[in-house]
Amino acid sequence: MNHNSGESGRPGIRFCGKTDVGRKRASNQDSIYVPDTDGFFFILADGMGGHLGGEEASGIATDVGRQVFEEVIVRTETEPFNIDTATQRSYAARLTRAAILEADRKIVQISEQRSDLRGMGATVETLYFSDGNVTIGHVGDSRVYRLRDGSLEQITEDHSILNEELKRRKMTPEEIRDFPFKNRIMRALGHLVDGRIDVLEESVKPGDVYLMCSDGLTDVVDDSTIERVVKDNFDDLKSCCAKLVDLANEGGGPDNISVIVVAVDQ
Repeated sequence: MNHNSGESGRPGIRFCGKTDVGRKRASNQDSIYVPDTDGFFFILADGMGGHLGGEEASGIATDVGRQVFEEVIVRTETEPFNIDTATQRSYAARLTRAAILEADRKIVQISEQRSDLRGMGATVETLYFSDGNVTIGHVGDSRVYRLRDGSLEQITEDHSILNEELKRRKMTPEEIRDFPFKNRIMRALGHLVDGRIDVLEESVKPGDVYLMCSDGLTDVVDDSTIERVVKDNFDDLKSCCAKLVDLANEGGGPDNISVIVVAVDQ
């Protein structure tokens, strides 16, 4: 679901999403889910496996993930968390894990049924807001950032060969740019043989801004520039998304670009 959304929200949060093919790719293998109006979960995926495989895998990630979240939320009505905070968090973590694992299972199933989709996969990021908490699901090298008290922090860890190398040794910007396996990831939906998913949980603060993005943004635009754009556009999330995408395209737009911005009102 390549879903571009205007700014919307429910009491307490505002949000907007945008996805763009970029300047060099023939098709958009990213997919995002952003609610049309009220909503409190968000999904971003970046597909791999050729044009068709990448589009199929990322679409499955967002569609299946959305279905799992929606089915559980509808079953427990609109506010599932009339329970204590510790139970809320474990519930949200289980739901996040279930949504991602089901998307992985479906991608594997379809790739086994269709030879033209063999080996397809996708990164995935999910955000789920509930009663002052946020639960983040993460697989791959798309990212979730949080802007808090004027400072931007990457709160997911890239599942990539480059990140493993960076943990081993300090690399110059030139070495990072020229690293031969820069875009090779170590975990992806469709290839979760060990079922490893990062699930992070934290309390939100008024004024927090969460940014979900594919590597089409972060490979081109540095974190300090992203921080400035998000800080300067807290009151206009549609402009925030558009400016981030425009910056990636101005930098050459070598890949598809997707962003979702969610602001916790002050």
